[in-house]
Amino acid sequence: MNDAAATSPEPLSSEHAQKIRDRLDAVAGQAAEAAERSGRTADDVRIMLATKTQPVEKIRVAIEHGFTLIGENRVQELTGKADGLADLEHETHLIGPLQRNKVNHTLRVDSCTCIESVDNLPLAEKLHNRLEVLDRSIDILVQVNTSREDSKFGTAPEAAAELIESLACFDRLRIRGLMTIGLPGESDEVIRPSYADLRQLRDRLIDDGTLPADATELSMGMSADFALAIEEGATIVRIGSSVFGARPPAGSPA
Repeated sequence: MNDAAATSPEPLSSEHAQKIRDRLDAVAGQAAEAAERSGRTADDVRIMLATKTQPVEKIRVAIEHGFTLIGENRVQELTGKADGLADLEHETHLIGPLQRNKVNHTLRVDSCTCIESVDNLPLAEKLHNRLEVLDRSIDILVQVNTSREDSKFGTAPEAAAELIESLACFDRLRIRGLMTIGLPGESDEVIRPSYADLRQLRDRLIDDGTLPADATELSMGMSADFALAIEEGATIVRIGSSVFGARPPAGSPA
């Protein structure tokens, strides 16, 4: 990986840093309002910073402002930014697809506390075997393709129960809930169903004992539609562009 995505040549200006803080506060307010509409409170929803290609300097501003959950799409970026964030208390989730040949590399990073993109048995087995060697465990979310788009990763909703049952033998993997990437659309009516479907699936799988009773996490919703996702039960939403601005291209100075 080009280290330019993980570091920038100069510290952020105070004006730029304040813009990030102001945007974070605005997002938090919108999330709280959406949570209230769903009969919950702001404390029931965690804002995850989607930090793909964002430099460490921007991420540090957000963490220091109290937004301590970050999500990385790529193993290389997760690894490359770890040292630059090591002095700050935070939690990092891997939210992008994970190839089996990257498993060993990922699990060298202690700050990777959850892998949200587990969607097949061979990957789960590789993860479990590596964790056995390291004598540690990790939280996971099962990714479900509720939008049913061919371009999206995730197990089909009708196959989720069988996959989760198969994961039960891997005691190093702690299932905390489900994740989905919503269906893009221009109206609430188009976007909302893929989020409602994940909530309903989680509830069914908990009711029938397939999911543990405490596996209630629903990671869904991004900058453009996180309020809808929260209204449908999201417990984690990933926010990137609405806080940091447009993503810098990979490998370019930020």
